[in-house]
Formats: sequence, C-alpha cells, structure tokens
Amino acid sequence: MNSGSGTGDRPLGEAGSVLMLAPDSSDAEREGCAGFFTDQGVSESKAICVTVSESPDSRLSLWQQHLDDEMPEEAIIVDAGSSLPANSQAAASGAFPSLTLDTLPETVEPIDIGATVSRHLGRLEGADTPLLLCLHSLTGLLECWERDRVITLVTALNRQCAEMDVKSHHHMDPEAHTEETVEMFRPLYDVVYEYLPDHGWTVTAAANADEGETPTFRNTVTPPGGVGKGDPEQPETIPIPYSFDQVLELISAPRRRSLLYHLKDRSENEMTLDELVERVYEREKAIPARETPQSRDQVGVSLAHNHLPRLDDLGILSYESADNTVEYYPNPALESVIRYVERLELG
Repeated sequence: MNSGSGTGDRPLGEAGSVLMLAPDSSDAEREGCAGFFTDQGVSESKAICVTVSESPDSRLSLWQQHLDDEMPEEAIIVDAGSSLPANSQAAASGAFPSLTLDTLPETVEPIDIGATVSRHLGRLEGADTPLLLCLHSLTGLLECWERDRVITLVTALNRQCAEMDVKSHHHMDPEAHTEETVEMFRPLYDVVYEYLPDHGWTVTAAANADEGETPTFRNTVTPPGGVGKGDPEQPETIPIPYSFDQVLELISAPRRRSLLYHLKDRSENEMTLDELVERVYEREKAIPARETPQSRDQVGVSLAHNHLPRLDDLGILSYESADNTVEYYPNPALESVIRYVERLELG
C-alpha cells in the first residue's frame, strides 16, 4: 500500500493494535496517524491520545490540519511528558466538541500511564461509541525508561484494548533505534504499518491475526524463507503477541534451559521420560558454571513434577504422566531464542 493519508488495507482496517513505523515528525508519520483515525470513523468515535514526545498542542494541531471537519466526538489528551501549562491554547480553542487535557506529573512512571489510560477507557466504555487510542510515542518512552518496562506497558495496553475492542496505534521512529529493538516490538501488535521511503506505506499482519485464537507457542509459524534446525544464522522471531514474559519465564530456570537445549537438538520428537532424564542429567554435568545435579532421580522428579507440566501447559510439548512419554512440538521461532541463550550461557 502506497497511500500515506488513508489506510484502506483490510488487515490494517480490522486490526486491534497497530505499530506505526515512520520517522518522527515527518509528513508521512502525521498523514499516517490522521489516515488511521479517518479510516476508523473518527467523527463518530471517542479518541484518547497519549503524548510523550510532543506537546498536546502539537498533536491537536495535527488533527486539525489533517482531519478537516472529522473531529472526534470526544477527545482526551494524556500529557505524559511535555510539561505544557494546563491552559493549553489548543485545549481552549473550541475546535473539538468535547476535549479533556489530562496532564500527568513530571515523576510519571509507565505504570501511571497505563493506569491513566485504563481509567479513561473505563469511563468511556459504557458510551456505546467506538473507542480509538493513539500513543505518541514508543520512541519517547524508550528515551525515558528501560526497554523491558516499555514492553510491559505496551503488552498491558494492547491486552486491555483487545478486551474492550479498542482500535489502537502506537508510533515508533525506526531510525531512532537499533534493528534489534524494533524487531522486539513487532510481535506485540496485530499489524505493523511501516513507511518505506522507496515504497510508501506497507502493511504486515501477524501470522495468527485472522485465527481469533489465544496465541500459544504451538501456533508459531516458520518465518518467510524457512528455517532449519541448527541454523543459528537464520533470522527468526516469535510472531505471538504477549509472549515476551513467557519466554523470560521459560529461560529463568537452569534445569528448564537444559531441557530446552536438548529438545531443540533432537532428530526425533517422541521419547520416554527415562531417556529425557538421562540426557538432561548428562548436559547439566557438562556445563561448568552449573552445580552438578545430585542424582538422576532428583532430575527426574523436577522434570516430571515441574518443568514438563509447565511446557505442556504452554503447548511446547505433550507429557503423558501415565506412561511417562514426551512428545516435543518443533518450534523454529522458540528454538532460535533457545539457541541464542545457549550461546550466551556456554560461550
């Protein structure tokens, strides 16, 4: 898609959460933001805009320039960093049917931003009117707080918007971040709406955006071009919203890491518990920085009563305790993460 002023593309129009990638303060970014609102029927909606890196006056001026007469039925501007005086000229201009300026204190934290948006969404929910949310911008948030804290905020906002059927888009300037940082945010959204100077706007939908199912690792698909086991150079991602915390929890336990290291390297996916215990026991003894496991029995108990049931719940494998058998579900995206962690741990 090459139009910056309107979205019009079916995956974007139906998406609940959109990551908008465009240079900050560029014409493309401003037209893309206005186009998103226009395509969502902004004049018959209530809109919330969280601004971190621009003043409320600047965001309202953008709407006035690009939305023509299609102003939101009600607008709320949450000022989370501009330090603009409360008597904003834009807020007092009368251009909007109903406008509220909510200025947060200078000591604001990400949790305060999330709570403020949640409060406003809760108040507007019963109005039986479409709700829209704009966050400007992730780049501003990342200048103030650690990446993990911003990801936590994004995850919470996207989850609440999905539950309340709120159409949201978050701005990010890809030129201000490393490619690694941008790639970490892409999977958190239903759709990525990206401006490429030589091609205009492009839309990339998440692999499971049309399935309408709760995401699990079992639904992860192989990235374009395919991957192969043992190929650490092949770029891979986890195209699953809200999986970031699950990945951190998975790799937090040393024994569970040993288990995952072994599973990703197997040529056969079915095995007995005894075989798995033996392989994990041998791996742990071979890792210099680890404590040597007390016995095979101790490894077997922790696998059977802790780690295997957890991985079963996430859909990474199937553990049948009745006959002590395990079936692993190969997962290229997850395996890429495990390979990276293994290289860090083993050197």
